[in-house]
Parts: sequence; C-alpha cells; structure tokens
Amino acid sequence: MNPRVYVALFDDNVDSMLLTSPDGSIFAANRAACRALARTEAEICALGRAGVADVTDTRWAEGIEARRRDGHFRGRVRMLRGDGSPLEVELSSAVFHEGGELSSYVSFHEVLDALDLARDVPELRAAASVVETLESVADAYIAVDADWNLSYVNRRAEQLLRVVRREILGTDFWQAFPGTRDTTLGQHFRAVMRTGEADSVEGYFEEVALHCEVRAFGLLGGGIGIYFVDTSARFAVEQERERLLAAERSARASAELAQIALADRATHDGLTGLLNRSGLLERVDRARAADARLTLTVLFVDLDRFKLVNDTLGHATGDELLAVFADRLRALAPAGAILARFGGDEFVVALASATTAEANTLAERIVDASREPVRLGASSLRVTASVGIARSSGAPDLGRLLREADAALYSAKEAGREAVAWFDDRLLAQAIDRVRLEQGLRAALAADKLSLAYQPSFDLTSGRARHVEALARWHHPTRGWIPPGRFIPVAEDCGLIGRIGEWAIARAAEQAAAWAHRPDLRVWVNVSPRQLAVPGLRDLLAAHLDRAGVAPDRFGIEVTESTIAEPGQFTRELRAVSDLGVAIAVDDFGTGFSSLARLVRMPVDVIKIDQSFAARLGTAAGDGMLASVVHLAHSIGAHVIAEGVETPEQLAILRSTDCDTATGYLLARPGPPQDVRWQLPAPSAQRAAGA
Repeated sequence: MNPRVYVALFDDNVDSMLLTSPDGSIFAANRAACRALARTEAEICALGRAGVADVTDTRWAEGIEARRRDGHFRGRVRMLRGDGSPLEVELSSAVFHEGGELSSYVSFHEVLDALDLARDVPELRAAASVVETLESVADAYIAVDADWNLSYVNRRAEQLLRVVRREILGTDFWQAFPGTRDTTLGQHFRAVMRTGEADSVEGYFEEVALHCEVRAFGLLGGGIGIYFVDTSARFAVEQERERLLAAERSARASAELAQIALADRATHDGLTGLLNRSGLLERVDRARAADARLTLTVLFVDLDRFKLVNDTLGHATGDELLAVFADRLRALAPAGAILARFGGDEFVVALASATTAEANTLAERIVDASREPVRLGASSLRVTASVGIARSSGAPDLGRLLREADAALYSAKEAGREAVAWFDDRLLAQAIDRVRLEQGLRAALAADKLSLAYQPSFDLTSGRARHVEALARWHHPTRGWIPPGRFIPVAEDCGLIGRIGEWAIARAAEQAAAWAHRPDLRVWVNVSPRQLAVPGLRDLLAAHLDRAGVAPDRFGIEVTESTIAEPGQFTRELRAVSDLGVAIAVDDFGTGFSSLARLVRMPVDVIKIDQSFAARLGTAAGDGMLASVVHLAHSIGAHVIAEGVETPEQLAILRSTDCDTATGYLLARPGPPQDVRWQLPAPSAQRAAGA
C-alpha cells in the first residue's frame, strides 16, 4: 500500500492513536488523541506513557504485562487529560517490528459511563438503563432538544458521523452539521420537529459521504430523536446492479448495432458504400417481387486501364479513385436506380422501366463524368470509363442481364474504350467466343504451345540484319493460327499477359544465345504496359539473360508509344532496364500522343516509325514528315527503324532520308529462327515480294 495511505489512516482516524516503544516512549499522536487528552502532540511525546496514564490505575500494569507476554492487549484503563481530569478509555495495543526494532501502537476511545450521561440529559435521568441500550445499539443515534441543541450522541453516531461527542454536545445541530441545512435530510428533520410525527427517509449525508436511512421521531419533552442506519453497502450493491444493468443494456444495444452493421457489410461495399454483388441481387429480387411486370435495364460500367493505376500508383490511390467515381455515380443516377460496386473497378446501375433514350443518356453522362480529372492530394488523375448496356425483354434474369451487359462492355472497350455499347446477338456470340479463346489461351500457355516468330530489320547501308524482333504466335488446335491482335488483348484483360511476357523473354534470350556468332545482332521482345507497371522487370531480364548466357547489350525491349505518354509512371523501371544494358525501343511511334521532346527525358535507344508513315511515302507531306522524324530522332541520339516497308519505292525514299534500318514484308516476313534472312534481299527478290 502507498505510504501516504498509512499516514492518512493514522492522522484522520476517528479513534485516538499513539505510536510508542515498549518501554513507554511516545513518538507520535494523531489529532483524535490530542483532542481526547487535551494536549498537543509535542506535549504528549514529551510526557510519554507515564505522563498520560493514571498510574494509580492498577490495570495499566496488568495491560503492560499482557502485551509483553502475548504481544497485544485490549481492555479498559484510565488516562489523564491535560487539566488532570480522568479519562476512562477502551484501549488496544500491540507490538510490531520496524527496522529491526520493536515498536508498538496504542488505539483508544473514551468510554462514557451511562450514569454520567444520564445526569447530563434530563430526559434520561429516570432511565439510565436506556442510555446503556443506546450505547450498545448498532445504529447511530442523536437527540436534539426543542431549540435544536444536541443533547445526546451515542458511540456509533460518533464513529459513523465522524464527530467527538464531548465537543458537540450542547451545540447547535445546524452548526455541527451545516451541510444538512438545505438538503432532503434537513427538510425531513424540520418537518418532524414541527409535527412530532415519526417519519423515515433515505438520503446522503454529504459531510461524511454517508448513504443512510434516517428515522426521526418526536421526544416527549420536546425535540427529536434521530436514528441513522448506514446503507452504504446496500447503496453500493444497488449501484453495482445499476452498473451491470446499464452494461447489459449497452451490450445489448452494441450487439444490435453490430448485427445491423454485419447485415450492412453483407450487402454493401465497405469502400464506396454502394451495394455489393449480394446487395444488388437482393434489391433486384425485392423489386421484382413487388412488380411482376418489371422491366430492367442494366448498365455495366468499367474504368479504363484502372489496373495500371493500382500497379503504378498503388492500391491506396486506386481506392481513392474508386470512391470518387462512386460519388459521381450517385450524383448522376436517377431516383430509384440501384447502384452497386460489382467488384474491382466494375460498377452496375440497374434501372427499372427506363426507356432506351434514358438509359443511353445516363450512360453517356457517366462516360462524360469519368473524363473529369480526379484530384488526389496535390496531383490530378484522369481515368475514363466504358459502359455496356443490356435490357430484359420479359421477367428480368439479373444473372443473364449482367453477362449480356458485360459482353456489351467488352465491345465498347474493343471499339477504343471511353464508349457506350448495347448488347445484341452479335455481341453474345463474341462474348462466347472470347470466353472460349481465353480458355484455349490458358491451356496453350500451360502446355507450352505458344511459339515465337522472328522478323529481321536490315541496315540500309550494309544490308545486314542488325535487329530481330520476336513475335508471339499461337496455333489453335481447331481454329488454326490466331493473330496476335486477337489473343494479346484477351491476355491483357484476363491477366495472362505477364506470364506470356516472361515466357517470351525466356525463349528470346535462349534464341539470342544461339545467334551469339552473329556480330552486332540484337534480339527484341515486346513488353506490355502491365509488365512495365509491375516492379521487377529489370531483375526478370537479368535472370533470364544470365541463365541463357547472353550479354545485355545483345537484347532489347519494345514498348508502345502510348505506354510512355505519361513517363512519370514508368521512368523508374525503364531506367533500371537501361542501366542493366538492355536497349529500349519505342514501337509504333507516330500513333500516340508522345513527342521527341518527351522522349529526350526517357532512356530510349531506338525509335520504330509506325508503318502508317511508310504508307504515305511518295507524297510531299509524307516524305517531309518522315525526314523530320528521322532528323529529330538522330538529334537525340536515337537509332531509327522504319516499319511496314512493302514497296521498293518506299525503301528508296527511306534510304534518301538517312533512315538507319527498315523492316517489312517486302524485306522479310516473320518466321521460325531457322528461316530468318540475314542479308537484305536483291532488288529482283524485293520486286517479287512486293508483287
């Protein structure tokens, strides 16, 4: 226990207390002892036991001997006050060890003789035995005369009310207990004094922090008698019961709220607050049950290239974007519309009894709203949306409508994204075909049934093949050759592009090792934005090149112009690849929104001019544009490869503009590694190929 607690127990104890030594020296006296002996603490300590005990009382010797023998003593003895008057006390004493030495404590309280009290209280002169009874009862009792003077205080009242009766007897009740004047207890006392009729009340005696039941009654000679029953224990029990009841009520309320929250979480998306898939199904079922003739139109909304946001800027940024887009949907949706986040970056808007025009207008407004930049902290992000729409012709089957709207959404994305498409039978066939294509692609990748074809690019000065591009090919067991433009988008959408990309790097690196005897040859592979967005491309390249025994400067990666339209997202990965020694080419240059000024900030070694430039050669504008691009590319130190060369005339113009290398069907078609052409074909062979 804290030492300050012991000090408080000693100083503030109602009983008188002394700290002594067994030989009779006194070290300390509390306030109650000083009042009882009518001396200061210093006087008591100076006098010692011999000065405060009545030495003529033989009980002292018996008590001291008992304490010496048994270690403790309890009994009555007589002490002397400061004025020499005797003080009969009930005394307890015991010895204890402190710091290796014996000490003792003495606790005592005055014992009032019943007859003495009787002589001071007129009402009790004829019944001294009543006093003895009052002294022995367990309840506190006080008597107040008609003038509100305290005429009697029993021992229990002295303890319970924390008073010294000798000090307060004869004093004014309201002065002795001023805290009761304006309380319920005070009103109760005044009422009994006025009427003389007994009455009981429960109250709080604030001065002594006492919860009590009080019974007051009129006395025959005037005044009142008051019993105090300590109800603190009962009050504590009631308080504890109330606390437990309150805790139970709180727990029940919390459980009900938790149940509501659990039900809400089961049907709502935690990020956006919209319905989730289960909530959507439940709401549509309720609407359908309420109206058997319900027609339903479903808008399937998907954010374009959202995966790149997660991969490049992190999932926290992606979550912020989804929350903002959900708020925009809420603002656009008409009353009664059912909104849901279906999963990932997919949202669903279900409209009951909407016309074609209303659904189409809402879809267009959603696409327009998605074009607005999203403020995320100090930066701004723009991610567009595509919408697929399907409508029920009879009783709505939500599962079928969602599949149809998803098929329409895929059509909108194939049309260039940031668009709206309605479902029709043609889209159903396409959707089925796409699912089958995805299944076949997964099987082909698992069984290693994909292959690489190689197409060379020729140096227009020496005529040698200096670059060979590895191109993914897929021969379907029943459908034959599937063009890359058909299966690569499927791979990107279903998440297989990363596995296909790593497979292509591994196979191309092995082939580059097989061509180690050909000087100045570099093998190129295409890298999708998804591969570039995921950290670790540099380590992946290093691992496969090391495994194949190929120097990094014999290898290169091609990225599309659109990939580096926002260079801040990919610069770190490209620089890591460049630092490894692997070359970087920008493929299809001229089809996107980049510029040579932007390319200056990127680690670009090669610019591959899109075949659309070759198609315009032979015109003043086409020739001028090509010459400008070649000149500017050389000014930033980039090598230029012209793609899509199909006629000797195009090749001649390329030579005249100082283009470095060229590729196209006129010169060589993609094929297996053993069929790669290493020297620019003769003009006669070129004419035959062009024909």
